[in-house]
Amino acid sequence: MNILITGATRGIGYHMALSFIKKGHKVFGIGRNWDNFYKAEKNFNNMFIPIKADIENFHERIKIFSWLKEQNIKIDVLVNNAGIGSLGRFQNISWKESNEVINLNITALTHMTELFLKNLENKNISEGTGIINVSSTAAFQSGGPYAAVYYACKAYVKSFTAALYEELHSQNIKVMCLCPGPVKTDFKGMKYAKKSFYIMTPEKTAEIAVEDYFKNKDISVPGFINKFLTFTSKFIPRKKELKIIKEIQKKKI
Repeated sequence: MNILITGATRGIGYHMALSFIKKGHKVFGIGRNWDNFYKAEKNFNNMFIPIKADIENFHERIKIFSWLKEQNIKIDVLVNNAGIGSLGRFQNISWKESNEVINLNITALTHMTELFLKNLENKNISEGTGIINVSSTAAFQSGGPYAAVYYACKAYVKSFTAALYEELHSQNIKVMCLCPGPVKTDFKGMKYAKKSFYIMTPEKTAEIAVEDYFKNKDISVPGFINKFLTFTSKFIPRKKELKIIKEIQKKKI
């Protein structure tokens, strides 16, 4: 199969590319900054095609799928992995930064999904065809003080993906929402996070995500601790949960 992954140059996206390639699939990886990527390109065994593009830009999203069509490349799986966050009191964060978070986490993800699905029209849908949208365990929580826009975006992704799962099920198109907890990457607030029993590596997160996709799961929450926390959050009073999250996020600022 051909896999298209956004944000493929590092973190979870990079390791998902490796996981798919290990299973014999070809990956088309989208990214903006490739400076550090080529040092590790040897790991891909010529099964990775880099696409330099900024998917925050509407026209570049269109160009990606136009190029794929021109090259007669059928994408079987879209992984909407690219995402950014912001930290701090909402009123202290510039609109430019908040808008970038919304544009990448919601607008670009939604548009990439639409383009992918329209590209599938009138074509045979092979077994395994589908979409993986990367949300977060944050989507299970009431909100995220000091990360308000990010938490809201991830809630959108989870809701959007659940709706698509039901809509596309009859067309044999798989849809999965990946909801990782804290992952040791250079994501804002995590780069210098202290080692903790519940912080996972991007390698393990990606490995579980790919395995869960092929197990036909609609939601993947990597790690027992994350599964436990998302389950128990249902029983924590909303105001208490918000206070707990507030204290956790304050430590990242």
